[in-house]
Amino acid sequence: MDRPLHSVRTRLDDFLAELATLHYRHGAGLAPGLPVTSLYASFPELSSPDTFAAANEALAKARLREEPVTVRRILLVRELVASQVEEALAARPAEAVATLEAQSQLPVDDQTLSLAEALSELPRESARGRRTLLERAVGNFLWDHRGPYGDRREAMLHTVARLGAKDYPTLREEVTGIAFGKLAEAAAETLRRTEDAYRDVLGYVLKKVEPTLRPLPGGEARRHDLQAALQAPWMDAFFRREDAFPAVVRWLGEWHLTPNAEGRIRIDDEARPGKAPRPFVATVRVPEEVRLVIQPRGGMDSLGSLLHEMGHAQHRAHVSENLPMELRRLGDASVTEAYAALFERLLLSPGWLKRYLDLPTLAARDAARLGAFQALAVLRRHCAKLSYELSLSLRGPSAERAEEYADGQRRALFVEPHPGFFLHDVDPQLYTAHYLRAWALETRLTARLTERFNEDFWRNPSAAAWLKGLFARGGTDDAEGLATEVSGTPLALPEAGERLVAILNR
Repeated sequence: MDRPLHSVRTRLDDFLAELATLHYRHGAGLAPGLPVTSLYASFPELSSPDTFAAANEALAKARLREEPVTVRRILLVRELVASQVEEALAARPAEAVATLEAQSQLPVDDQTLSLAEALSELPRESARGRRTLLERAVGNFLWDHRGPYGDRREAMLHTVARLGAKDYPTLREEVTGIAFGKLAEAAAETLRRTEDAYRDVLGYVLKKVEPTLRPLPGGEARRHDLQAALQAPWMDAFFRREDAFPAVVRWLGEWHLTPNAEGRIRIDDEARPGKAPRPFVATVRVPEEVRLVIQPRGGMDSLGSLLHEMGHAQHRAHVSENLPMELRRLGDASVTEAYAALFERLLLSPGWLKRYLDLPTLAARDAARLGAFQALAVLRRHCAKLSYELSLSLRGPSAERAEEYADGQRRALFVEPHPGFFLHDVDPQLYTAHYLRAWALETRLTARLTERFNEDFWRNPSAAAWLKGLFARGGTDDAEGLATEVSGTPLALPEAGERLVAILNR
């Protein structure tokens, strides 16, 4: 590997460890701010256009020498550098947003809530009137402070200029290998194929939340109504907070795995102010120091989030320590998201629900169908987000994008969104594409596991051993290659939607 990239490689692991620690401390409620600017200043080569140019030169040489492993390592470093150029440009706006959110005070009724508190309460609030107030308070806050959020999104356009790219989607396509146009077409097809089933079940779940609610275009349902319905509060008695983590521990034990992966996963389950309400993983060192942050809560959605993040943690903790650093640390994000989705999709299995949560047969079937609806709503939301975020990356964060965002979500979800979320509900580096490809890959992985180990593969240690073999490969695989390897066929996003529809139609 050329000398400039060798220099990057010697410091990359330390940089990623420090970055993960900052995000861990902020998300765990241990630090109010997110001081990334000084970190980037300490590692300037990782966000340098010169490093990106050196990676391109080294890549061309490695391809001429026909060295596939070296090519893969350089590709991963090049993608990281492109992302870090953007993140460095966005560092000050990101810090401003973190400070803004930490100091936020939103008046709701006779209370004053932080933005995080309001967002956390919103989907769990049973009274529709108060949900409306919460959504309005959050949406208006985000709209009134759209400047800092817009500055963060402007970094996409600045990155294009710094790296001499044609435009942002072209740059991301070059460094990730994702054909965004083709994926956007697949997303549109997925929306078409799943619309009828989604709308049918949407009408049912909205009535469970509020008997008079109806979806758009004829009804008045808002995004917060869908968020409340996705919590499935009528199923809470079957998904108690105190049962969730023990159920996951029991399942992992039958799979011959442990929650802490023999000490490589450090679980932070301590309650503290400012801690993120949803679980997340911070990979400080791979595979030896992975931090899983959880805030135990009840409900189907919370159990799904716990399973999802446990999937991330188990993947990272089982990467082979013998791999080159780039293949341990970096990789196609679609692959690790697919492993996380594989764990989360256990909620679609009535057998798993009966075995580990002791659900009665009828309740397990209902819960599995609700889990499929939750997954389908998220899938449709991201299908709409992809086309919007591609547009945002080309046109910039002007106020005109707000209606474009709202219209896309309206068409996908058949509920009315608040346009103020248009710069908040955005994944950096077009990460939405990784989620979509991950769900397509998860469909292939689940089919292979079912074919090889039967439908209750989740209780067969041999299935876990097979999966650990994939985990060990780290960043060696990309999603397309892995899908073809395990199934003989490429990724097909519409099939992921059709699988969920099939569960809904049982």
